Amino acid sequence: MFKIIGADQKEYGPITADQLRQWIAEGRVNTFTKVQPEGATEWKTMGDLPEFAAVLPRPIPTLPAIHPGAPPPPAGNSAMAVWAMVIGIISLLCCQWYLGIVSIILGAVALSQLKNNPRQTGSGFAIAGIVLGALALLLAVIVIVAFISSPQLFQNFQNALQQ
Repeated sequence: MFKIIGADQKEYGPITADQLRQWIAEGRVNTFTKVQPEGATEWKTMGDLPEFAAVLPRPIPTLPAIHPGAPPPPAGNSAMAVWAMVIGIISLLCCQWYLGIVSIILGAVALSQLKNNPRQTGSGFAIAGIVLGALALLLAVIVIVAFISSPQLFQNFQNALQQ
């Protein structure tokens, strides 16, 4: 035998377990309904009683409440800024000057977008992409100047490639 507290906050019972199962099926009782088994002194919820677990519908998970005035969650890193850094690393390691240009452009655009969206982060990635791209371009210029200023160095390089 059980007693329950209905949605109207009134106490009902004593009722049998079979009657409770019928009320569950009818939707008159749910997982959160307060129930007191016969002989008990404390009220529990229907979900706390294992004998009704099989017939109780599972509660629908609720989304966390958004409180007015609470700051919005951070949006995360800018994908463009991360790609600027990755391409900057590749351009420097592989001596690909044209990727350096791509890295600089991506980094500059990412910085511009980050200024307009304060929730997003990643300005460090964007700056790293710009710097690495510039270093790749600088390295390309140094190599070109070295080859132009020293024809013997250029000839040695061609010979090394042919072997």
